[in-house]
Amino acid sequence: MKPIGLKVSNNEAFINNHSFYDLKETFKTPLYVFDEVMLKKNLNDYFTYFKSDLFKTRVVYASKAFLTYEFAKYLNNYPIFMDAVSLGDMYICVKAGFGLEKVVLHGNNKSNEELEFAVKNNIGLIVVDNLYELNKLNEITLALNKKVDILFRINPYIDAHTHKYIQTSKINSKFGESILDKETINLLINTVISSKNINLKGVHAHIGSQIHEVEAFKLEIRKLVAFINELNNNFNLSLNTLNLGGGFGIKYTIDEQNVSIKDMQQGIIQELEKEIKNSDSRINYVLIEPGRSIIGSCGMTLYSISQIKKTFGAKNYLFIDGGMADNIRPALYDAVYELDVVKKMNNKKDILVDVVGKCCESGDIIRTDVLVPMVDDTDLLLVYQTGAYNYSMSMNYNGLLKPACVLVGEDVLVLSPRQTLDDLIK
Repeated sequence: MKPIGLKVSNNEAFINNHSFYDLKETFKTPLYVFDEVMLKKNLNDYFTYFKSDLFKTRVVYASKAFLTYEFAKYLNNYPIFMDAVSLGDMYICVKAGFGLEKVVLHGNNKSNEELEFAVKNNIGLIVVDNLYELNKLNEITLALNKKVDILFRINPYIDAHTHKYIQTSKINSKFGESILDKETINLLINTVISSKNINLKGVHAHIGSQIHEVEAFKLEIRKLVAFINELNNNFNLSLNTLNLGGGFGIKYTIDEQNVSIKDMQQGIIQELEKEIKNSDSRINYVLIEPGRSIIGSCGMTLYSISQIKKTFGAKNYLFIDGGMADNIRPALYDAVYELDVVKKMNNKKDILVDVVGKCCESGDIIRTDVLVPMVDDTDLLLVYQTGAYNYSMSMNYNGLLKPACVLVGEDVLVLSPRQTLDDLIK
């Protein structure tokens, strides 16, 4: 559960030899802390194991998990692409020097402004969600007299075992066009064939998030390789690109079963090579879009503790200075996190508490029914695995300031500064 760079000395946790108390003094709490050693390992694992001699591979970072201007600059040092789902995402990439030729644009309802920005700035790929969007993109490329490469988002109808809010390949999903809807697929293909400026390269799918089973991705591979082969044969095409999306899970709790990046990617590569060889497919370029599995396990959130409040009904609440404004996932997804007290790492945990924040909501809970040691108002709480979808979903509810984000290795890099009170009135 703990990132690689976290070590315990004399009962106190440190991150790559940096004191959490020193980080608190410099950046205040709540504070998002990222372990650079863990981040480098996760990136290297993807570059090492998502490889094949049969086809070209590309790792595309799913920016919705975590994106700031400084992090985009940091990733630009690696052989990685990035996805974007809005004008804001693309703007951050451009300003950070992360060229849009290395960006894949997603979204089920892209605006004219977003499509125009993407085309003008030479986007690498646009994943077209539906026929309406394809017609709109066709008009934009004609008006700008520019060509663009696209993928079609296909819903392969795979029931990945995950929370219903993050299942994206159910039969009635809002994303993409169903693999079963032959009439719409035919309209999409014929529209592309008649277009002067749109170049269809292949298909994309995303079957859900926080998936722990290789078999779900193997089923996706079998369905999509066969689908691309069918399109090539029926329409005399040469589609060569398959984007499998992301959704690779991480281990949030001690009891949660998880497949390593190595085992997941080796399983995917083996299935791809088998299907492409056996079907004599034209696919020679395969992309994946990990986000959470790159950044999630690197991140921790540091909070200051005030007290344990015992109610008249004998309920113990451990109060922290953050909460749902910096981590909405427990309220949204029933997410569960493991945690420790920074200077009491080896102390006996014998007090049952709910860890709650300062927002005016009863649902402002970080963890229910967890054992902690005796604490006081000098203690700091460390919550693990918060690198993904915490900062991204953070908000100013109750006028709370968004925390700073720091990447801690040998040195400390500020990925995003803490908001100020003046930021609230801009």
